[in-house]
Amino acid sequence: DDDDDDDDDDDDEEESKDSIVKKHGFLKVQGNKVVDESGQVVRLRGMSLFWSQWKPQFWTAGTTRWLKKKWGITLLRCPMAVEADGYLTHPEEEMGKMKTVVEAAIKQGIYVIIDWHDHNAEQHQEEAAEFFKQMSKEFGHLPNVIFEIFNEPIFQSWNETIKPYHEKIVSVIREESSNLIILGTGTWSQDVDIAAEDPVAGENLAYTIHFYANTHKQELRDKVTKALESVAIFATEWGTCDASGDGTLNLEETKTWLDFFEQHQISDANWAISDKQEACSALLPGASGDGGWEDCELTESGHFVRSTLLKEPMLDPLPEPCPRLT
Repeated sequence: DDDDDDDDDDDDEEESKDSIVKKHGFLKVQGNKVVDESGQVVRLRGMSLFWSQWKPQFWTAGTTRWLKKKWGITLLRCPMAVEADGYLTHPEEEMGKMKTVVEAAIKQGIYVIIDWHDHNAEQHQEEAAEFFKQMSKEFGHLPNVIFEIFNEPIFQSWNETIKPYHEKIVSVIREESSNLIILGTGTWSQDVDIAAEDPVAGENLAYTIHFYANTHKQELRDKVTKALESVAIFATEWGTCDASGDGTLNLEETKTWLDFFEQHQISDANWAISDKQEACSALLPGASGDGGWEDCELTESGHFVRSTLLKEPMLDPLPEPCPRLT
């Protein structure tokens, strides 16, 4: 357990001077790619936290720092819950969690996604507009920050419901910030091809694809390929298991997806930094909310994803779970 340098702030200052954000600066969309200030294509790789109201213990500077230093992430996605006892019920508390991790990511010199984690955002458009007005005012001048304005629409129509919502929230953010905005697509952010046929007008807009490897396979990749003919794609959420977040790991199919993302230079964030007892969680139940994880605190999915982030072989055999966690 090599977390003895956890409080070394000088380290952080040095690292942010030499960081991925220092290197690339503000991100923009050019054609079907996300590029940096000089027009060079950028592919970010990272992790998503879990729903903020259910796993708040990981919404910390310690977790953010550990993921940057020991997992090599260049991107942290922050899925702030809206319904189900989230922002609609506790706006100040949820906003506070978001600010904590956004500020931590900025300090670490990585990119960070402010995610309105909602399946019914069109029903909460006023609240979303107020939230993104505040967030863009506070953080929209910084190159680190990316806005994800509607995590996963489900059965809503693109033309009638999802697109008009995006147009409204994009216009709110654009009053303060020209940063990259990621737009959710229909059917749990899979219908990127439908969105691409009738895109939202504006600049620096990308469309999100979500996949769960044991459920979504070549057919969904074909939709992405089609969408790439005209828009930029960003994979803000994906899992190694079933679409439920649980079930069977499918690491072979995951590798096929990650190769596909590499081929098309699509950025991605894995779901999720969580110790919930389900297959897609990266951590075992009881793992620390402050980083510093030993190998025996990671799930099989966690080991796999960390190995892809670090471009290192996965541990084989995997360590037994820490006795204190069993």
